[in-house]
Amino acid sequence: MKMHFPDSREPKDTDHFSDVDVQFSEVFWHPDLAKWDWGAVATPDELYTIKVSHAFWELRNKSWEKHMMDVMFLQSKGAKLIPDLYKILYKIWEETHGKKKVNLESDPDMFFNDKIVKRIYDHDSLHESVAYYDRPLFERILRDNSDVAVDKSKWDALDHDDKLKMVREEVYATALERRLVPSDYKSSAGAAYNWTLRKTITSLTKGWFALFVVENFKDLLRADIDYVQRHKDNAHMLRPYK
Repeated sequence: MKMHFPDSREPKDTDHFSDVDVQFSEVFWHPDLAKWDWGAVATPDELYTIKVSHAFWELRNKSWEKHMMDVMFLQSKGAKLIPDLYKILYKIWEETHGKKKVNLESDPDMFFNDKIVKRIYDHDSLHESVAYYDRPLFERILRDNSDVAVDKSKWDALDHDDKLKMVREEVYATALERRLVPSDYKSSAGAAYNWTLRKTITSLTKGWFALFVVENFKDLLRADIDYVQRHKDNAHMLRPYK
């Protein structure tokens, strides 16, 4: 990035996509990388696409936060995702890091592992307690006659603001489910939100939904309401978990 933007962070190393060693550089190669017409130096759009493609896995080198900071920096410089390159890279990272073990069509009782989550309230009632409107936004994108499977075309029909609100409702409900309610609300609401937003990208969702969260991370970085207070104010909506 430094070659394009002098005000970018100081790099700790130099990365190369290459099938031969490059002195003083980290090298990675995959045959599918040859499908892309690379120049001598990756363009800002290529760099941005590479960074976005890394965001969906928690790597051993603990580079997730660095990649997300780079995503936001490159966005500020006008960089855009290259869909064809993204598809190549995502497939490579699936082979390298493993496919996401997420079933977006599972019901909440299957989605949340009771050995990890101390269930107190019905999951859908948590959504209702933090909803921006009369009903949770996720209901607007459900397939006809389905309680869990989503219809991408219905998501596409939402305006951008409602897409952001829907992501936040998901994060609020899950932060409450996994962090705040089990701690009797003693955990930090901000920390619970940040933890859940990150998990929404890396483990709780995949595909187009996770990509939307990554590309709108700057707008989603912080809660836009006091979601814990809203949840408590709507305690009458909560139903006990059975």
